[in-house]
Amino acid sequence: MSTAKSTTYWRSLNELSQNDEYKRFVEREFQENATELTDGYSRRNFLQIMGASIALAGFAACRKPIQHILPYSKQPEFVVAGNPLFYATAMPFRGATTGLVVQTNEGRPTKVEGNDLHPDSLGGTNILQQAAILDLYDPDRSRNIMHGAESKSIADFAAFCAENFTSDKRVAVISEATSSQTMNRLKKSFTGRFAKSAWVTYEPFGEENALLGTKAAFGKKMRAIPHYDKANVVVSLDADFMAPGPDSVRATKLFAQARKVRSTEDSMNRLYVVESNYTLTGSNAEHRIRVKSSEVTLVTYALAAAVGAEGFSGYSNAHNSHEILKSMAADLQSQNGAAVVIAGDDQPANVHAAVAAINTAIGAVGTGVTYAALPFTDEADQNSAFTTLIGDLKSGAYDALIIVGANPVYTAPKDLDVKAALNAVGTVIHVATHVDETSAALGRDGWHVNRTHFLEAWGDGLSYTGAASVIQPMIQPLFGAYSEIEVLNTVLTGSFTPGHDLVKQTWGTVGWREILHDGLRKGTAFSAEAARVSAAAGQAIRAQANNVASVEGIELVFKPDSKILDGRFANNGWLMELPDPITKITWDNVALMSPATAARYGVEFPRASILRAPADEEPMVSISANGSTAELAIWVVPGHADDSITLYSGYGRTHSGRVGSGQGVDVRGLFGTSSPLHTTGTVAKSSNSYSIASTQDHHSMEGRPFIREATLVAYKTNPTFAPDLVKVPGPIDENGQAISLFNEQTFPEREPQWGMTIDLNACTGCGVCTIACQAENNIPVIGKSEVRRGREMHWIRVDRYFNGDVNGNPQIVHQPIPCMQCELAPCEQVCPVAATTHSDDGLNQMTYNRCIGTRYCANNCPFKVRRFNFFNYPKTFLTEGTDPEVVQMAMNPDVTIRFRGVMEKCTYCVQRLSRARIKTKRETDSVKPKDGSVKTACQQACPSDAIYFGDLTDNASVVAQTKRNERNYLLLEELNIRPRTSYLAKLRNPNDATA
Repeated sequence: MSTAKSTTYWRSLNELSQNDEYKRFVEREFQENATELTDGYSRRNFLQIMGASIALAGFAACRKPIQHILPYSKQPEFVVAGNPLFYATAMPFRGATTGLVVQTNEGRPTKVEGNDLHPDSLGGTNILQQAAILDLYDPDRSRNIMHGAESKSIADFAAFCAENFTSDKRVAVISEATSSQTMNRLKKSFTGRFAKSAWVTYEPFGEENALLGTKAAFGKKMRAIPHYDKANVVVSLDADFMAPGPDSVRATKLFAQARKVRSTEDSMNRLYVVESNYTLTGSNAEHRIRVKSSEVTLVTYALAAAVGAEGFSGYSNAHNSHEILKSMAADLQSQNGAAVVIAGDDQPANVHAAVAAINTAIGAVGTGVTYAALPFTDEADQNSAFTTLIGDLKSGAYDALIIVGANPVYTAPKDLDVKAALNAVGTVIHVATHVDETSAALGRDGWHVNRTHFLEAWGDGLSYTGAASVIQPMIQPLFGAYSEIEVLNTVLTGSFTPGHDLVKQTWGTVGWREILHDGLRKGTAFSAEAARVSAAAGQAIRAQANNVASVEGIELVFKPDSKILDGRFANNGWLMELPDPITKITWDNVALMSPATAARYGVEFPRASILRAPADEEPMVSISANGSTAELAIWVVPGHADDSITLYSGYGRTHSGRVGSGQGVDVRGLFGTSSPLHTTGTVAKSSNSYSIASTQDHHSMEGRPFIREATLVAYKTNPTFAPDLVKVPGPIDENGQAISLFNEQTFPEREPQWGMTIDLNACTGCGVCTIACQAENNIPVIGKSEVRRGREMHWIRVDRYFNGDVNGNPQIVHQPIPCMQCELAPCEQVCPVAATTHSDDGLNQMTYNRCIGTRYCANNCPFKVRRFNFFNYPKTFLTEGTDPEVVQMAMNPDVTIRFRGVMEKCTYCVQRLSRARIKTKRETDSVKPKDGSVKTACQQACPSDAIYFGDLTDNASVVAQTKRNERNYLLLEELNIRPRTSYLAKLRNPNDATA
């Protein structure tokens, strides 16, 4: 292929259809009623209201309330007013920690970044880590130790433990997965003291199946650690490794490194994905096989047979003849070990065992993947142990139950009836950050101990690859909370010991300060095991194939949500309002299905009407399985497997907090202990309907050629395919630019000229740039009803485009869209009060106190990146409620809190640029920071390093070099508005042997 792909890109089925309703929809700047205020005021008297509010001293009604503070009596070490400090720590999550660096302002943490020194962070983050700041300042967090309805002190709790937890006590513990060295040290002491004890690790979507699979293959539990940077071919069997998880940052970073194409001499990796629902990882694949979830096991066995895995000689099923699978197997075998096959954590253990056999057969062990034994994992099956423990609790086998972090009343299969188990135990202690569903079910004799956030507690842990870190707090516990190690030690000893002392007892004093400074003990990592699948193990794995069959009829598939997972992050407004990377839905879960499956229930897409006015609602289906029924809105996803319905967990919470409670539908009851991944059920069209907030049609740019894509072969044949797609009309000046109709601004040579390039080949569409920008720039959460009106406030969005057969298996491309910082900005030409102007360093600035809210600039912006603050969101979220000062603590003091009636947008993080300029001026007497010394929030957070930023006047800067790449192109270059942000075109590396 010698030319770029000529195809149609579409963001929704309605856009693809281009029906009359859709055309009317995109002709409106905002949706129906979006231009009206919602607080009793109309557009007609808006300026009068604004005049009155601006007259109020200090904008008290619009900004943070005035608080009187006392000066330091003694200046703390290193603290300079206005200058942030940065400290290393780590975030624990599902049995692994990721190294972070946290910015603090006068003692309060305000921003999370990745730790460049940490091997599992490498400077990047995911959406959960970026949103951790908002979780810290969640005003709905638990504030007291509670014994029934009574508030108790830690001394009361310690006295209770000393009196009641004698060595003959029959104690059971349900703990979330943890790699904490201190926690596991206490665990050994605990099980040693209480001889009649049971300790079970429970994670609704943990890695237990994967560990059991490697145990079946190698004889003991091992963690598979893929090395994506060393793999020319990656095969994902229902493994969404780019979605937020314990290893997502490292995985995305290394995978993207292998896709960086800087010249026609470079190569790139190839990704195959087998899945039922379209995932983030699937959207980045060259080849994607869509099958029902129950068929993934059969595809895995067919692949094992195709590559000659141990025990699979002569095996065949219906998938062995699949052309893509044949090419995939040949591709894996041709790489001499530079390949890797991975399976999703929620796939059954036999799939992971077969994957281990496949990796062994293709020689990937030691190159594309290593296997490591975990020092903190029990060899017993924790899934079965949890089910057994719940039954034992009901029978009265234990006197006390301690639950650490987990929320089993909500997350466990409903047929287990965890609530009944709690009622059967004499003493129940629940350590949790919120009074969640489990704490609410404890009864009058139960203990709820309010748990610390990781940013306010001492702790430790091992990363996914084994790097050892100390978790150091950034702030004192806001609500007098206690960490899990403090609580467990109190139960164990009957007295309270601070977490710092417990961690120091584990680590000692050798290298302590260096570890705290760097965020890890250097040189620590899991040792690679000599993993090999024996003939006996291969035959045992093969024997499991005889009991596998795909689900007949409609299949129901249960998956963790892409943002709030199992519901533990449901009260985080940033995550709730972040559009799903595939559906672009916010604030809800739906029944995802293919167009063909939706048609079975009388739902045809595109629908006749797609205007998202408040009265418009989506059709619903009623789903019944395992004795439970749930009604959800139907949402069609092109590329979804037919006869399959995907349901996301984490919604329908009853005790999450004011943000998460009541949002969406709880579907956990549809899946039982015998069918945790997929099941069958009865599905029928419902007579009800439901409103959904989706941004997929918002800010449409009406079919303009924004996505430019080609195969790797096509790029090497025609390197300039991307810029060649558009020719700028009109005469050209002496600088090679089209002559403008407007007076051009001259930028002084003494000033840096900021610019950005986004590599679409590296961007995975994860959305971390959106959350990072929100955290950095104090962007408010506005709620579901406001999003439905098209008022979302995100300064950078990630557009998702389909291309291909709508009823088949279309591909997806993601494209982040910030303000383009046009040198000849259309917004500036129409502003009647010059609120938007250009600075000497090339930024398109917004002067908030000059803006009068005409919105002409938004109408004239072809990229639709300007956001109008319709409602007084800062007042709602920062000055109302019982203690608004808690939420205010999350705000970045370097960024203005905007009030109602002004336009706002991306500024290239001007506050960071100003700080760098000041520092450079002080140190070098120049205002041009050296390359790499300043990063925008989106750039710094990006785990795939897809964003380049810097001074365009520095020819040696990375961004300047990137802009000279043949794939570099400008959006709407034909308008001659000269954006400072450009893109590197998307490349794919398909297997030519694949039909």
